[in-house]
Amino acid sequence: MNFDCTIIPPSPITTQTPLEIRAACCAKSFAKFVISITNGTRNQILFEGNGEKFLDWSNVALRINTSEWRGDNTIILQALASDNQIIQEQRRKIQIVESFSRSTGKLDGAWCGLYHWSESEGKLWNPVIKQFTTADWQQLIRDMHALDMNVVVLQELFRNEEYFGKHDIPNSGYSGRAFYPSALYPGRMDIACSDPVEAIMTVADELGMHVFPGIGMYAWFDFTPGSLAWHKQVAKEIWQRYGHHSSFYGWYISEEVFGDLDYGANTKHNIIEFFRSFKQFKNQFSPVKPVLLAPNCFYVRRGEAAWRDLAKELDIICPFAFHRMDAEDDSPEDTIALLQDICDQSGAHLWLDMESFLFNPDMSLFPRPVADMILELHRFNTFEKILCYQFPGLMNSPTARLQPGGPATVDNFVKYQEYVKKIY
Repeated sequence: MNFDCTIIPPSPITTQTPLEIRAACCAKSFAKFVISITNGTRNQILFEGNGEKFLDWSNVALRINTSEWRGDNTIILQALASDNQIIQEQRRKIQIVESFSRSTGKLDGAWCGLYHWSESEGKLWNPVIKQFTTADWQQLIRDMHALDMNVVVLQELFRNEEYFGKHDIPNSGYSGRAFYPSALYPGRMDIACSDPVEAIMTVADELGMHVFPGIGMYAWFDFTPGSLAWHKQVAKEIWQRYGHHSSFYGWYISEEVFGDLDYGANTKHNIIEFFRSFKQFKNQFSPVKPVLLAPNCFYVRRGEAAWRDLAKELDIICPFAFHRMDAEDDSPEDTIALLQDICDQSGAHLWLDMESFLFNPDMSLFPRPVADMILELHRFNTFEKILCYQFPGLMNSPTARLQPGGPATVDNFVKYQEYVKKIY
C-alpha cells in the first residue's frame, strides 16, 4: 500500500496563509479519507470522502483558513477501509503564528548548490565546497536547521553548461555529469562526496526538514521535448533512489526562466507543455508532491497571459531578484501583486527566492549584508515562504569544519542567528 501526504506550505506559517492539505492512497482496500485538525483541546473534521482518481491513486486536496487555528496543531490524515478500519494514518505538525502578513519574517529555507554552476561566480567558495565530505554536508544541514531554515532546494543534480538554442544534445548526446551515483550517465562531478543527496536527505529526515531535489541540468532555459524526456528519465531514477526519504518534499526544475517567459522561439508554448507533461509523469509516483519553479521577476506583465496558463501546471512559483528590477519595469510591489493574482487564480503558491549575495567587480559572489536582507524580509512580507539563494558559500556556522567563502560568511551566520533569536 502507498499512502502519502503533504501540507503546503510546511510549518511554520502565519494566520494570514491559507494551508493546502494533500493526501493520496493507492490500495485495493481503500474506501475513503478522513482528514482532521486538532490542537489538543479542539478537534475538527476537515474532509471525509474518497477523493478523485488518478491511475491507481485516490487523492484529495483541500485548503483551510488558518486564522482560527493559531498555535501548535496536528493535521491527522487517515486512509480507511470499507468497514471504517484505519488502513494507515499520518500526522503533520503545523505551527500557525499570529501575524498581520503571510511571511513569517524570516528565511524559511535556502537553495543548496552542491558546487556552483559558474566558476567565476563561485570563485570564493567552489574550491572549498569541492572538498565537502558526507559529514560536512550533514553538518551544513544541521547548521541550516539551527537557523530555522527547514526547506532545502538542491540546485541541480547534474552539471551541463549548455544553453537553449545553442546545443546539439539530440544529435551529439548528453554529456552532463551527475552529483550522485547515477546509472543513467557515466559522468561524475569531481567532488569529494560520492552521494551528497543521500547525505543531505538522511539528516533532513532526522530533523523533520523538507527537500526539493533539483531535476536538471539538461540545458539552461530549455523546455523542449528533448529536455522533457531527459527530465522524466532523471526524475524516475531520483524517485527510485531517494523517494523513500520522509524529507523528499517536492520537485524543483533547475532550468530557470525569465519573468516575461520569452527566451528563444516557442518558449512560452514549450514551457507550458513541459510542466503539464512533467506534472502528470511525477504524479504516478505520488500525486501530492509539489513542483517548484524559480523565475526571475523581470517584466512579468509582458508574459502575463502565458503565466496564467503556466501557473495551472505549477504548484509553487518562487521568483527572485526584486531588488535588481529595471526602472522601466513595474515596481516590485506591482509585480508581486500580479504574481499573487496569477497564483490565486490558478491555485499555485507564491514563495520568494531572496538573493543573499552581491557581485564583486570580477563577478564573484560574496555575502549580502544581513541588514539588507532583513529590510527585504520586512518589505516583501506577502510571500508564504521566503527562501534564500544560497546557503553554501554565503553562510557558515563558526563551528563548521570547512567554511567556503571565508570569514564574511561566518559573520553573516552569526548576525542572522541573532536576528532569528529576537523574533522567536
